Amino acid sequence: MNTSSMASQVNGSNIIFEEGFANFSSLVNSSDIVFEEGFTNFSSPVNRSNIVFEEGIANFSNSLYSKLDRTGNEFLSPYSITSALLLLMLGTGKTTNKQMKSVIFEYEEPDDIDLGYQLLNEKLFTRTTSGVTLAMANRLYSRKGLNLLNTFSTKASTYYGSDVEPLDFVKEAENSRLTINNWISNNTNNRIQNMIPKGVLNANTVLVLTNAIYFKGKWEKEFNTKDTAQRNFFVRANEQKLVNMMYGKFDAKSGEDLSLDCKVLQLPYQGNQISMIFVLPNSGDGLSELESKLTVNTFKTLLSSLKTQKTIIRIPKFTMTSEYDLKPVCTALGITEIFDDKIADFSEMFKSDDTRVRVTEARHKAFIEVNEEGSEAAAATSLTISLTSARIPDPQLFEFVADHPFLFVIQDDETGAPLFIGRYARP
Repeated sequence: MNTSSMASQVNGSNIIFEEGFANFSSLVNSSDIVFEEGFTNFSSPVNRSNIVFEEGIANFSNSLYSKLDRTGNEFLSPYSITSALLLLMLGTGKTTNKQMKSVIFEYEEPDDIDLGYQLLNEKLFTRTTSGVTLAMANRLYSRKGLNLLNTFSTKASTYYGSDVEPLDFVKEAENSRLTINNWISNNTNNRIQNMIPKGVLNANTVLVLTNAIYFKGKWEKEFNTKDTAQRNFFVRANEQKLVNMMYGKFDAKSGEDLSLDCKVLQLPYQGNQISMIFVLPNSGDGLSELESKLTVNTFKTLLSSLKTQKTIIRIPKFTMTSEYDLKPVCTALGITEIFDDKIADFSEMFKSDDTRVRVTEARHKAFIEVNEEGSEAAAATSLTISLTSARIPDPQLFEFVADHPFLFVIQDDETGAPLFIGRYARP
């Protein structure tokens, strides 16, 4: 793949569970969740439900983004993170399950969360469109000999497409780490590397949940590389940096919202099913204020108000990599029990009733490249469970010049699912 001619996004999430006292393990390349064992015992209509599920995912994505630091560049895949958390939630019981549901589906709970996820994935990942690749995968890595409940393994496979692969975390921790990292790398077109660093997996690790998502798309209307030129990007009023600014003049969905004091541009990828939306505050230092006002509903209103018109477009080429510890983000959102071995309840996941486990690490890593031909993005999330992861030259033209900090979203236009969210504030 010629990465210099394409924009890309890559993301992943990891969750790791471990046995032990209070140590944490870390994963960096996807969304991972890690559990550890400890010493204490722990014993409707489908269409409407689908809409509720899709709206819930969009609202939770907005909540996730709102908890980031947002002082510089940011980029993540809320869909990757949510996928890892939903797979984790499948194995929770009692108050732990109730807490996760109340946070992820804050406004209304779907009738069937697992079926809702399966149906949304079928919409997103079974299409075949020339010039566009969108793929996602979930996988569970369990400690060799670990007894997972058959009901959990079956549901994980049926609804989340997640196989379970046993690994020897006790005697072959390093080989296990390489196996997981290779899987994440292979599922993100090698964009997410070394997701789980050395030393994270050990004899206390009992389960690693991983999610990887990859997107690569060509613009419906590509930019001419000959028109790309160096221009100033104003980081702040007294600081500017030269960037390679792409240029185009063609019909595009664009517009201005006076109440939010911003301009919006929506550029579709080939097939017109996925698009990249740019939201640019009119003020050079107005991004933080704009972000504080944006909700799922105001964002929908922005998009519905756009009209197809001749537009002058200037957007910087850029590449960005981000890495997040999801534990403080989840905690700020109200997901806390999974990290506390005194109350975490994973009774719907493990057969043993005398093993205390908790999530010791929740990590997410994402990559994006945007250029004249299109975008490429990837992300991964891992969860580890362990024993205790300006001027308009022509009044007939609308001008969109992204020469100061802006927000961007890559979304599925049919469902409104936000696949990737970011902010570009500093070259």
